[in-house]
Amino acid sequence: MTDPVPHETPDAAETPDAAETPKKSTITPMRIALWVLVAGAGLFMVLTGLVGVLVKAQ
Repeated sequence: MTDPVPHETPDAAETPDAAETPKKSTITPMRIALWVLVAGAGLFMVLTGLVGVLVKAQ
């Protein structure tokens, strides 16, 4: 049996170091462009649907 190292808990040995954890990926301009295009298409469909309902109701 080994003596525990001062200031070290058993849980600390199991957790990876900050240097080993993967960095959070950044949002790329391509991803932003894709979201803008998809949002634009969705907004177009909603607006044309509302116009269609309003015209049909007259």
